[in-house]
Amino acid sequence: MRRLWVDISNLSRRRLLPVFALGFTTVFPVAHAWGQAHDASKVQFVEHSPAVFDAAQRDGKPVFLFISAVWCYWCKYFEQQVLADAEVSQYLNRHYLNVFAEHDRRPDLVRKYVRGLPMIVLFGPEGRVRQSFAGVLKKEDFLAVVKHAATLPPPATDTRPGAAPGPAPVTWDTYQRLRDDLLRFIAEHLDTVYGGFGAGDKYPQPRLLAYLLELHQATGDRRYLVAVEKSLDGILGALYDRVDGGFFRFAEGREWRQPHYEKLLHLNAALAALLGEAHRVTGNPRYREAAERTTAYLLRNLYDATAGGFYSSQSADPAYYRLPPLERRAARQPPVNRDKVTAWNAEAAVAMLALSQSSGRKDLRDVALRTLEFIRANLIGEKGAFHLYEHRTGRRHGEGQVDANAWTALGLLEGYRVAPTKGHLEAAEQVLRFAVHELFDATRGAFSEDKSSPLLLDANGVMAQALFRAQVGGRAEHLDVARRVLATFGGVARVQLSESEDAVARAPDAVYYLRAYAQMLAKIPGGEPRR
Repeated sequence: MRRLWVDISNLSRRRLLPVFALGFTTVFPVAHAWGQAHDASKVQFVEHSPAVFDAAQRDGKPVFLFISAVWCYWCKYFEQQVLADAEVSQYLNRHYLNVFAEHDRRPDLVRKYVRGLPMIVLFGPEGRVRQSFAGVLKKEDFLAVVKHAATLPPPATDTRPGAAPGPAPVTWDTYQRLRDDLLRFIAEHLDTVYGGFGAGDKYPQPRLLAYLLELHQATGDRRYLVAVEKSLDGILGALYDRVDGGFFRFAEGREWRQPHYEKLLHLNAALAALLGEAHRVTGNPRYREAAERTTAYLLRNLYDATAGGFYSSQSADPAYYRLPPLERRAARQPPVNRDKVTAWNAEAAVAMLALSQSSGRKDLRDVALRTLEFIRANLIGEKGAFHLYEHRTGRRHGEGQVDANAWTALGLLEGYRVAPTKGHLEAAEQVLRFAVHELFDATRGAFSEDKSSPLLLDANGVMAQALFRAQVGGRAEHLDVARRVLATFGGVARVQLSESEDAVARAPDAVYYLRAYAQMLAKIPGGEPRR
């Protein structure tokens, strides 16, 4: 099994254990950290907040931030095998202020810090990052890292990322260059031996593959279809669960050697829709079978047939998934995590609508519309869409997130297109009014939670597409804002498609941006893209 490495300044390179996925948190007497409490951890955690960093500066203590996910097996392993150790917990409690963040509930911290799971970020008392790494260190190595980080002086220079690329005019020539960059990305990164993209860990990337399939149908260029079929070969061979149905999150190494066994809602919904469309285009029966069994998995394991909407994930359990098929069918399945993430639900609804169209299944259309109705009735407030619905208490968390508002608006508008329901259109318009008036930063030409937040190409692309769909309601201001977003991110998209060092990971972020760009050109007289 592949071993991960992390570079630690002034230390020898420390070997990490293989990274999979589950999660935890601990209750500290003065604050409650989100997530499920585990008695095994002796570390005193508090929830992430500005007050923690104020206290750190006042007391001269560094801060230990641990970002975990409830579905992440190796997060759980790290808690039980490292953080639960008496020497480790005593050192952290004595010398650090310890902060826990749940991945699915803190998208702001995920965007800012996470490069893998579990994610460790070590701050100095002044609040600046001293060191960070993703993965599981052995006890001795972990103690060496946190002890060393506590002694480091503040960084001599500002380590914040540099300025983003400048805007680009919204023209056919710009769009053509972006599409050429996408072709170049395919030529450079498609793994023609094992499938997928890149030479490292393999992620399924259904959004990117769905867009390539769209381009093949629009242009007739078989290079796009070859990329899709080669990637699906790798995905079906390595990530497809032939016993329970559904797909795992990713696999290690170029050869798809070892799956990471968590199953996420939005990933599975997007893959099911992709496979349904791939079957319609190619007639390949493997695609139809995988789409049907993945859909059955979603409806059986993650769909809330009582209240509507989908649960977020099913946790990883390597021991369960490595059982022979007959033994696995008799064993208890890994737990389902029943919180409902708004953006994932909206994306799943869009995928179900697409599957309904490609397969002719009315039941999937009904599931999608019921999911959107759950969002409308439970997850929209004065500040647009909430980020998450807590199943156990019915509480809503996380107002004002761009991703949740963008996907909610797009999902409701797609539902309205398929089955015109006045309530869904009104809710979409309510969300977009909030987003335009409260989340759009006119000076930056983009949507963000605040002026210090990074500008996100993916969420802004989804929002731009939603703004175009909202022309059903006749709001000219939406078109103007969408045009501003496209101009702002023109340079960013080009970097991510052609110049970025992590292009394989970031290229899918450009998909909804490129779709919105094509829609904009179609609305401009004489601007229809040439093929």
